[in-house]
Amino acid sequence: MRLLPILDRCIAIERKAGEVYDRLAAQQRPDEDLHGFWSRMAADERKHARNLETYRAIVAAEDRGHPTLADGFEDALAALERLTDEGIERAAHARSADDAFGIALDLELSELDTIYTTLLRSSPLNLPRNGSYAPSDLAPHHAALVGAIRARSKNEDHLTRAALIAARD
Repeated sequence: MRLLPILDRCIAIERKAGEVYDRLAAQQRPDEDLHGFWSRMAADERKHARNLETYRAIVAAEDRGHPTLADGFEDALAALERLTDEGIERAAHARSADDAFGIALDLELSELDTIYTTLLRSSPLNLPRNGSYAPSDLAPHHAALVGAIRARSKNEDHLTRAALIAARD
């Protein structure tokens, strides 16, 4: 599979993830802290989409059709498309913070971040700066989710899954 279609699908998935978080923000509007938290999570996903759009513009300008590190992502992308579609539907019916945290954990523990990181690390956007490569923008995103879950959830499954994210980062 060529890189442009992969990037197109990943951009759409990141936008859908942002929509999931926007819907969670709307559901949590009465709680200003959670509303703001979910709004920031949505903004992070839109930023991920913009990063991939920038990479796509570079590739489109000089696409040579060569194999990419993203070859073989087809099954994972199809699963992510289903996951984000389901997440949008679930978010529309989330009634509690724990409902919302479960949806977010499903997204953040999926292959979405692995694919996003792989694509950006293989892109010209990851050029060395001061002798090292640009750090991932996912750590603050994940830390915010982990912090919110630790502060607001009593659900043992959510706390365990949040700990997995913290350990991974």
